[in-house]
Amino acid sequence: METNMSNVLVMTHGEFATGIKKSAEMIIGEQENFETLVFTPEMSLDALVSALKQKLRKFDNDHPTLVFVDLFGGSPSNAVALLLAEGYDVQAISGVNLPMLLEVLTGRAIFPLENLVSQGVIAGSEGVINIVKKFTEE
Repeated sequence: METNMSNVLVMTHGEFATGIKKSAEMIIGEQENFETLVFTPEMSLDALVSALKQKLRKFDNDHPTLVFVDLFGGSPSNAVALLLAEGYDVQAISGVNLPMLLEVLTGRAIFPLENLVSQGVIAGSEGVINIVKKFTEE
C-alpha cells in the first residue's frame, strides 16, 4: 500500500542506523519508505556518496526525502553536503536520536517535509532530559 509520505533515510557511522531503525519499528511498527545506510571504516567518502545515491534511487518514488545523520561534519553529513552541491533535493538533520525519528515517522503521512524537519529538531532537543534532575525537581 503506497502512500504519499516522505522517504526517510538514516545514515550513520557504524551500525547505529540499523539499531535505531529496529528500535523505532519495535515501537511504531514496520515502516515503508524507511532505509538505513551504514558508513563502515573501510569506506571512502566517494564510496559513501555512491551508496547514498543508490539508496535514494531505491525509494523509487517522487516523495521528498529526509536524511538523518549522526554527527554534523562527519562523513555521512559530508556525503549529504556533496549531494546538495550536485543539486539533489533532500532535507537533512544531524544528531539523529529516537525521539526525533519517531516524531518524523509518525507525522510524515500528515505533514509536509518542511514541517517534519522543524518538528524533528524540536523533538530531538526536547528528548534530551537529565532524568535525575527531572525526578528530583518534582
